[in-house]
Amino acid sequence: KKLIADVSVFDVFEGKAIGEGRKSVAISVRLEPAERTLTDADIQAICAAIVAQVAKVTGGELRG
Repeated sequence: KKLIADVSVFDVFEGKAIGEGRKSVAISVRLEPAERTLTDADIQAICAAIVAQVAKVTGGELRG
């Protein structure tokens, strides 16, 4: 949480293509590390944690 500077929704889609009562929400997450430059592995781990938390809180899933 300390690394996340901003989160914004940039697209919402609802339609038959994704199923009745469902919506696709695209978000942008801006990270601002203060102590060091993040590695690719760091960023992948952060992304996985964000996806897992969204799934836990909302029941959402990452669209493939």
